[in-house]
Amino acid sequence: MGVTGAFESAGDIDEERRERDSNPRVQGTVDFESTAIPGYATSAPAARFGATVISMMFRVRRMEVQFRSREGDVKVEVAPGTTVRAALTKAGLLPSMVIVSHDGTVVPHSTTLESDVELLVTTISSGG
Repeated sequence: MGVTGAFESAGDIDEERRERDSNPRVQGTVDFESTAIPGYATSAPAARFGATVISMMFRVRRMEVQFRSREGDVKVEVAPGTTVRAALTKAGLLPSMVIVSHDGTVVPHSTTLESDVELLVTTISSGG
């Protein structure tokens, strides 16, 4: 059997959906329609059922990382679990050129961040 034979045609699926939707047991129940926004749904048209809009928006938790340095301050928003290295990169700072500290303690670039934080960035200079 070829790949196309393993799947139902779009017409068959539409016909099944029409039959299911015309079932009197499900008519009048809330029908959720998906939209382009992930995690968001609306109820069936309010005029038909007198329903209200139901919001199921799942908010992605973000946190703010503020880097303070002699050159200036930079703030970035990242997801929890982001490493210091990734936050530095997002802020436009080269991880290989800086040391990061928090409350006087050097923080490895592999450290994961779990909440809003303010970090001190010290530029490394070398040469002869």
